[in-house]
Amino acid sequence: MDEMTIDELDDLLDDVREKADRAWKLAAAEAIRQLVAAGDPFTADDVWAMIEPLGVCTHEPRAMGAVFKAAARDGIITSDGMHRTSCRRENHRRLVRVWRAAR
Repeated sequence: MDEMTIDELDDLLDDVREKADRAWKLAAAEAIRQLVAAGDPFTADDVWAMIEPLGVCTHEPRAMGAVFKAAARDGIITSDGMHRTSCRRENHRRLVRVWRAAR
């Protein structure tokens, strides 16, 4: 498989985000805002933990990356390149990026 360019990856993430359920995207974005306000570093695991009890879901869970990308692009969050092992069973202990407030 050929490697993707940054522009191709951005286009793919935008497409994935567009196909995700609207209520789910809004809930994920709000969870990110709440985590930013709390002031501690966080990962997508933390966002999932906040939105899953709400009962919102999407057929495109890969859209979480696109939600984070949008928050970073909007200057809400930033990453220092740190990662943690995911605690979500479906992630099989893969590394997930650590985020924090951009301000």
